[in-house]
Amino acid sequence: SAQRDDDGTTTPVRPARYSLAAPASSQTRNGTVGFMKRVRGYFASLFLARWFVTTFALLALLSVVDSIGAADILPDDSGSLDALKYTLLRLPSLYDRIFMFALFVSLLLTFLSLIRRQELVGFVSMSISPLMQARALIPTVLVVSITSLLIIDQTVPRTVLVLESWLGTDAFMEEDAGKPRSLWIADDGTFAEIGSVQGDVLSDVVVYQRDGTGKLSSITYADRARFTGRGWALSDPSGISLDYSDASPLVLWQTEQTPVTLQKLGTSPRNLSLSDQYDLSQLRGSGVRPSTAYLVWFFDRLTMPIIAIGFVFVAVPLMQALGRRQTGDQRLMIGIAIGFGYFIFDGVLKTVAEGGGISLPMAIGLPILLLLGLGIHLNLNAERVK
Repeated sequence: SAQRDDDGTTTPVRPARYSLAAPASSQTRNGTVGFMKRVRGYFASLFLARWFVTTFALLALLSVVDSIGAADILPDDSGSLDALKYTLLRLPSLYDRIFMFALFVSLLLTFLSLIRRQELVGFVSMSISPLMQARALIPTVLVVSITSLLIIDQTVPRTVLVLESWLGTDAFMEEDAGKPRSLWIADDGTFAEIGSVQGDVLSDVVVYQRDGTGKLSSITYADRARFTGRGWALSDPSGISLDYSDASPLVLWQTEQTPVTLQKLGTSPRNLSLSDQYDLSQLRGSGVRPSTAYLVWFFDRLTMPIIAIGFVFVAVPLMQALGRRQTGDQRLMIGIAIGFGYFIFDGVLKTVAEGGGISLPMAIGLPILLLLGLGIHLNLNAERVK
């Protein structure tokens, strides 16, 4: 094209170049990103609200049941304040037990609310697939699971130590039902059997002394022993000599074990911190459990975020009930049954692995692989139906 000047000449005019495609694409892309951010925020708010309510309800229920069962454990002169103290100290351990189940139920309830308000149909009609819904939830679920892992790792060992110092090992009698009542400690020249540990006092102590060749030379018995800083002072010891000497019974049992280390050795591996679980798994000759028992619970706690992601991949496609008359109740029941089945199967494998019955990779890895495999299968089916 050209334009005519005042003097009659014409000057060619270069056409203006408008790039409509790029801005439109950029605007669409920015709009999609902004929309998905709002979707993630909406999903996160729904999930967190239901997670708080579910966790609080389960903790309240278990605390009441646990407090009733603790009536025989608390001292005879205990009052309401002692019962409240016991309940508060038990909360971290109870939270550790119900966290994964509460998280899975919260995921199911999140989508149940979307189904009943007919919002899930709207999300699917906007091409938000189950996989995209799962991706929207994963960041929030990861934050919750990692934060819970850190809270459990820091609070459970401390509260367990306070409880055992206050009430002794009877405070966790049900959890340690299969554990031998005696604690065995091996040192250079001696090994000892301890009936119970309560703070800096030991009960029912038997110390076996060995000579230079490794044979038993004497056995010392004491009803109690108290930590002095240099060792454990035996109260009214009595004993026998096996080498036909007139040596007096042992008065001070010198060992590197302190009240803290003995408490950790006598505590259930699940109630220890990650660092203590790993350290005790490397210990040989002392304790009441094989080293694999500590590794089982070490990796069980480390894999909490992975298991949480697996539950997301299972819950999201399972709850895609889009029919007009669908209420989601049936799918909720199926999800809870899947959760119970997983926890029972996982618990059985871990129990067997603690005693060395099966390998550690099978006990930890097999339930996770089955959970992730089920999630992938459900997502593929949901995408295929769509």
